[in-house]
Amino acid sequence: MIGGLLVLSLFSAGAGPSGIDPYHNQGPLVFLVKDIHKPVRARLHWPDRVLQVSSSLMILADWLTTIDGRRKGYPESNPILGTYPSLGRVNVMIGSGLAANAFLVPRIKDKELRRGIWAAMVLLEAKALHGNRNAGLKMNFRF
Repeated sequence: MIGGLLVLSLFSAGAGPSGIDPYHNQGPLVFLVKDIHKPVRARLHWPDRVLQVSSSLMILADWLTTIDGRRKGYPESNPILGTYPSLGRVNVMIGSGLAANAFLVPRIKDKELRRGIWAAMVLLEAKALHGNRNAGLKMNFRF
């Protein structure tokens, strides 16, 4: 009986010729191939970064001038925000738009679509900032 325990302990200490079993206690699911791959971030080049930063800065500038307009009682021309939105609504809507512009648009793999979205944002924000400047609005850093 002692001999049998000795043989059992020798074989269980080293599984096979290499001595280490890489699949020990992992079960049959270890051999399944993972077919769901994590999305790979799109590779951004310098034109992408320029468009991303410029559109984000223009959204920020529009946000700050919109806050100044709301504090002065001017009506808002953005139909998404409404005519007289509260400062909280302005902060949430424009802040989430800025976050989407900075973090979600870079995940678009098609570079023409990604750059087109950023270019459209630059043009829309340039028009909005021009209108805000003509109305006499300044950047208000009090959110």
